[in-house]
Amino acid sequence: MTSKERVRAVMAHQKPDRIPAAFEAVHSVQERLMKHYGFTSNDQLMEKFDIDIIPAAPKYIGPELKSYINEKGQRVQQTYWGYEQTEQKTDLDTYWSTTYFPLNDVETVEDVNRATFPDPDWFDYTPITEACEKYADKAIIIGHPGPFQMVTFLIEMDRFFMLMIDEPEAAQRILDRMVEFELEYYKRCFEAGKGKVDILRPHDDYGTQISMLFSVDMWREFFKENTKKLVDLAHQYGAFYQQHSCGAVGPIIPDLIECGVDALEPLQKVVTLEPEVLAEKFEGKITFHGGIDTQGILPYGTADEVRAEVKKYMEILGKNGGYILMASQAFEGDVPIENIEAVYSVER
Repeated sequence: MTSKERVRAVMAHQKPDRIPAAFEAVHSVQERLMKHYGFTSNDQLMEKFDIDIIPAAPKYIGPELKSYINEKGQRVQQTYWGYEQTEQKTDLDTYWSTTYFPLNDVETVEDVNRATFPDPDWFDYTPITEACEKYADKAIIIGHPGPFQMVTFLIEMDRFFMLMIDEPEAAQRILDRMVEFELEYYKRCFEAGKGKVDILRPHDDYGTQISMLFSVDMWREFFKENTKKLVDLAHQYGAFYQQHSCGAVGPIIPDLIECGVDALEPLQKVVTLEPEVLAEKFEGKITFHGGIDTQGILPYGTADEVRAEVKKYMEILGKNGGYILMASQAFEGDVPIENIEAVYSVER
């Protein structure tokens, strides 16, 4: 099987020749691995770990985005959604935090309609065509922050939760406008891929470490219909739909399945996402992706412990197909190289 065939088989709940694998790492870890192995291209790293899935994305070519240094000497970058991020540096890594929320003062549907949203014309989609041609045997994945995830950049989360309660029509209009953009944006991505894009993966973190961020009924009210629209778009172009959501999102898995979602990731080590429970309840109904804990075993365990955890997930969730191997999130700077190697050293 090629990587593309392998991933598509797993998404269709068929048993592949081996369990497919994905890879994600923060930039500092990527650089550390490249230096450690003496590699000069990311392709070499993907080959070393036998990775089956390759990401692709359009290139932004829209209006110039402002970038400046603030009074603290930190870089501030505007995004094409209009929010601004400030660079934060720690001893371990560099990351960006949102420091300007353009929709913080929104109160009505009219306010939302006046807001500036990105235009699909602001992107060059040829990088997707090129990726599909270059990696013809790999599974190609596209996707960026989804409707809820983007809300948390445009409006502070507590304000949006209050909007959902006090002005539900305004809250829904924000989400709907995002999906209106995404439907056209992803349509152009699929068309650029000419039938070779395999997975659409929006990022929406609906859970905390212990529960959902809101009730299942609220998820159904505000997110279910738009999830179904995005799923239907992916299926229209022969692609699978993979829902990213950190946190304890087990309560909405039946709803995701009802929407036609094909896969769920990242399977954090939280209540409701225990692999034994997932296998018992949902085997053959949805594919699972990830699960190797980036908060516990990967940074603090031994390589042997990591390998044992990988075997556990593969045996429980992947014995009949329906599982893609990866960490529960991107590898962070506190994960030793030997533990990253351990994830991909187990025979699949």
